[in-house]
Amino acid sequence: MAGACCLTIALSRAYIPIMTGLARILVAVFLIVGFAPPAAAIYRITDQDRADIARIEAYLNTIDSLRSRFVQLSSGGRAAEGTIYIERPKRLRLQYIEPSNIQVYANGNWLAHVDTDLEAVWYVPLKSTPAAFLVRDRITLSGDITVERVIRGAQTISVSLYQTDEPDAGRFVLTFSDMPLALHKWTVTDVQGISTSVSLVGPAFNVSIPGEVFVFDESKFERELNSN
Repeated sequence: MAGACCLTIALSRAYIPIMTGLARILVAVFLIVGFAPPAAAIYRITDQDRADIARIEAYLNTIDSLRSRFVQLSSGGRAAEGTIYIERPKRLRLQYIEPSNIQVYANGNWLAHVDTDLEAVWYVPLKSTPAAFLVRDRITLSGDITVERVIRGAQTISVSLYQTDEPDAGRFVLTFSDMPLALHKWTVTDVQGISTSVSLVGPAFNVSIPGEVFVFDESKFERELNSN
């Protein structure tokens, strides 16, 4: 799938034409499984990078849960906001305030994109999405994930990641405030070169989250399931 971008979710022909540009971007953040590879010179990982990668991996594995407001921005000028909930392993909720009709859930092996205006839900295997990295039982920055580069700012540090078996498929960038480490933002780039970032606002780590946050009544919605 090198250089390709696709949705492994089965969007009906009736749904696609009425899906707004913003809704497409919302879906992109967690459902797109291929990203446009950036044009960049070869970067060689240094000993300092390896030390920082190990430090970031250890930090990520201290996060059992997360509750935070978020602001979502795209390079096309689209914006959205809401609350994100994560509980490892395999549980995630994006509760959008604007647009309020879009919700994203993961509770187990599937990620669901819900449109309450259409009263419809679309499912995609969680493991085929970028969201899977954030809700793994154990997060590793090696093996099936490769760190392409480490980017340091005045008070931040970022790692650019790709799937080891698909090095041309694209990048997922995690950004942290540094000293001490704290997850701050992640960025995804689609096949058209549009970057979509999710910035955390007032995050609370390792907090108790009620189980019902990750559950929705799917009987209210039409279900389309792609078993690919």
